[in-house]
Amino acid sequence: MASEPSLPPELEREIFEISAVRHPRMAPVLVRVARRVLVWSVVLRSMTMLIPMSSDVRIEPFLYRAILVNNSRRASTFLKAIKIKGPAFADAVRHLRFDPHASAILLVDDAANVLKLCKGVTNFATLGRFTNPTLLPVLATMHIQRLVVRLSDLFGGRHAIDLAHPLFMTITHLDILEPLLDSDVALDICPALPALPALTHLCLGTMTSSTTLWTTLDMLLADCARLQLLAVLWPKHTASSDVMLASTPLRDVRLVMGLDRNISVDWAAGATGLPNFWTEAESFVARKRSGEISGMIFKLYSTLRKALTWA
Repeated sequence: MASEPSLPPELEREIFEISAVRHPRMAPVLVRVARRVLVWSVVLRSMTMLIPMSSDVRIEPFLYRAILVNNSRRASTFLKAIKIKGPAFADAVRHLRFDPHASAILLVDDAANVLKLCKGVTNFATLGRFTNPTLLPVLATMHIQRLVVRLSDLFGGRHAIDLAHPLFMTITHLDILEPLLDSDVALDICPALPALPALTHLCLGTMTSSTTLWTTLDMLLADCARLQLLAVLWPKHTASSDVMLASTPLRDVRLVMGLDRNISVDWAAGATGLPNFWTEAESFVARKRSGEISGMIFKLYSTLRKALTWA
């Protein structure tokens, strides 16, 4: 007869949660792992003196720690579940992204309500039609740490952007999606970024003017007190981008430049604990700091291309 599991229940729980988050399509199967799940649940109840509850109720929320709201069956199941299950179900969500093609299962006007239910989210990304000012009052009550957004869409216009909004008080990783091709756009957004009190990681789109680019980056590197990494991404490789990069007067190892990544793939990787743009850029900066590569090398050649399946 096989011996009983010898792992501590806390470790079993961690393994189970990681498996569920990294392999979303396996969620229905994991919920029904009868004997192992039941043993784990009983052990935890005896340790914590919790009121008895079924294993599915205890475990199911953890299968939805990372949610991509698209047109998939999994997303549809989640949206239905948050309407009928208790607050603890939606509270378990930590990573949430609204896909612009989710219109078949989510109305634009309902996006704010979904976000409001998922008040434990710390990593939020929103693209396209679901990005609008109705999200702002909800975001102001949350503690978002990682944000991927087009600011002009979120605030309803370029001139309405307000980086003093409460939502930015806890942001550590900010990925601004609008291409800063117009120097006026850069001047509208960038001077206010040093006021963000928790900002450590910043990613910007490219600018066509090298003068505007270097002046802006120099200001950000000097004035953002906690900044550990500043990334600037181009949509594609061009000879002009190489010339611009070669002409940089900056000498700061925190600066990282490279080609833009697939936002969907990269967000999914980060939400499930896999290598992503931020971890790759951090490693790049660490190699420069250690002297493994020259601190004057700024161009990062990304090797992250693998997609995750969320259906």
